[in-house]
Amino acid sequence: MSSPTPTPTTLPEEILERILQLALPAPLAIPRPAWLRSPRHRLALLHTSRQLTRIATPLLYASISLTTPASAAALVHTLHDQPHLAAHVRALALPPVCTPAIELLRLCTKLTTLDLDISFCTSVAEDVDGVPLEQAFARALLSLKDTTHLTLRKPAGVYLSRPRPRALIHAVARAVPAWPRLSTVDIAFKLSDDTPTSPPSFLPSFSPFILPPTTTAAPLPQSPASTPSGPVTALTTALAAAPALHTFTTRLPSVWNAAILTVAANPTLTRVVLVDPRANTSSSTYGNSSAGLAPTGLFMMEARRHARLVDLIRAGTPAMPRTRAHTMGSPTPSPPLPADGAHPAAPGASAKMGNKREGAVGLGILGVGVEA
Repeated sequence: MSSPTPTPTTLPEEILERILQLALPAPLAIPRPAWLRSPRHRLALLHTSRQLTRIATPLLYASISLTTPASAAALVHTLHDQPHLAAHVRALALPPVCTPAIELLRLCTKLTTLDLDISFCTSVAEDVDGVPLEQAFARALLSLKDTTHLTLRKPAGVYLSRPRPRALIHAVARAVPAWPRLSTVDIAFKLSDDTPTSPPSFLPSFSPFILPPTTTAAPLPQSPASTPSGPVTALTTALAAAPALHTFTTRLPSVWNAAILTVAANPTLTRVVLVDPRANTSSSTYGNSSAGLAPTGLFMMEARRHARLVDLIRAGTPAMPRTRAHTMGSPTPSPPLPADGAHPAAPGASAKMGNKREGAVGLGILGVGVEA
């Protein structure tokens, strides 16, 4: 008598969970446009059986990518109806800062991977429970304790000279010391030093530092400068003191600035990944790109003066091999000169000048002259 054919429902649930975990990858990436999406999606698995639905639901909620405030509001509604699902959310990519996004940070307390957009869904100042939006965002970040991977994105139309984006970066800098397990950071835009003309402080409505009486934030490492630091300086100083940070990824700056050098002072850091800003590289890979960078440019030339920074860049950034230049066409041979050295077109004094001119054309566009 032959044994019955095994079916998915007869397998142990531990094996089914592992199979579904491999079959349902959920990277933090922007989804495809509507006209390019496949009619088959991951949620189709929930329509098969109750057993697979029970096993797959935590996997589907483990990594969530949201692009609009409406999708964030829908997830908030779901988590309010089923609070137990919030414990399964480990990775979260949020849309521009809005009230639903802040509410998700409050609900999903087990987050380990956080992808933030340092912009706002509206230009109008909003309040969350009577608290300015920027301040509520700072409080929500401080409530997270298990963050290990952080990604910061900045849309092209957002400028760090504006008060509201600066307040968001300050809020992140304030929260970094509260994340002792933070190990990888990806700044998905070019870092630059804070300009001297940047406003040193914010209006009260934009300040992320006014914390509730019951909340205590870890102090940031103090800079030797007596003047208040800008948001980028506060962030890089906080990252330089992060006890578990080992990988720092950012976009290659056009010119030299000390922002990356400040982070490189972290003794636990093992590599700095510089990504070509022209390349369309997903930040969710945390710099695992093999495109490489040419060891040229103003930033790289100045970075060679700092030994530790160079070692970290070499450990994390694949270098693009330098190729030899190719000329357009073959070298033009020089015409033979007469035996007496006289130029065929001009006698006397002009003959010597002609010899030099003739020799200068000797190797064509290579531009190397050979005198007779």
